Order: sequence, then structure tokens, then C-alpha cells
Amino acid sequence: MTGNNILQKAAIVAELKPTTFKTGSDGFRGQCKVVEGGDKYQVQIIAVRVGSKNGKS
Repeated sequence: MTGNNILQKAAIVAELKPTTFKTGSDGFRGQCKVVEGGDKYQVQIIAVRVGSKNGKS
């Protein structure tokens, strides 16, 4: 299965930018495109800081 290879490639090329989500939480978001076995995939990544909603630490 090529799934693990796709995730490895995405981790290398994805650029994550700081963001504040509509919920009030903060974290990072990014996207990239990965080619694996002749197929193209669009990868989206969202990382939310636990406990950050509404300015909480």
C-alpha cells in the first residue's frame, strides 16, 4: 500500500502557516500536492493547539 509513502512525501513538502480558526482555537494549517505512482493527491493538514480556544493556554 502506498499510503505511508504519500504521508512521508507530504510531510517533506507541506508548508504550515499559523492560523486562528473560527472556533477561536489557534494552530497551523497547510496544504500541498503529492504525486505517487502517477496519481496526484491534494493533502490538507490542520494542527490545532489543544486548550487554545478563546485564548486559553
